[in-house]
Amino acid sequence: MSSSAPVPPIAPKKGLGTGAKIGIGCGVIVLLGIIAFIISAVFLGGKLKDFADEMQKNPTRATANVMVKTTAFEMVAEDDANKRYTLKEKSSGKLTTVYWDEKTQTPLTIEGDFSAIPAPAAADALPAPAPAPAPAAAPEEP
Repeated sequence: MSSSAPVPPIAPKKGLGTGAKIGIGCGVIVLLGIIAFIISAVFLGGKLKDFADEMQKNPTRATANVMVKTTAFEMVAEDDANKRYTLKEKSSGKLTTVYWDEKTQTPLTIEGDFSAIPAPAAADALPAPAPAPAPAAAPEEP
């Protein structure tokens, strides 16, 4: 028989298991997301409320204002009475008009100034009346 040295017992594993590490990592990510949502709600809440109020009152102006604030446009002409706004792209100088479309009840955009807005669809919907026929000439009596 051979005598070999006894094998020492395996020490119990110390620390967290893989599942616990994954759970903690996911929990931290969720917690950071909740904190970011709360912070953005506090800082942007008033602006979002103002934007929602403006969208209810004049959605065309709200659309134009968003384009000015978020992209490289500047407002060059405003017509609140007719709900139309012309914007100029700062880099190219190209004009874009935002106007209220009565047919679709939504703000639309078109390239160009106010003159580029198409004629109202209501005028195209009704055909022009046919011309009245000329009266027939009565035969002459001798």
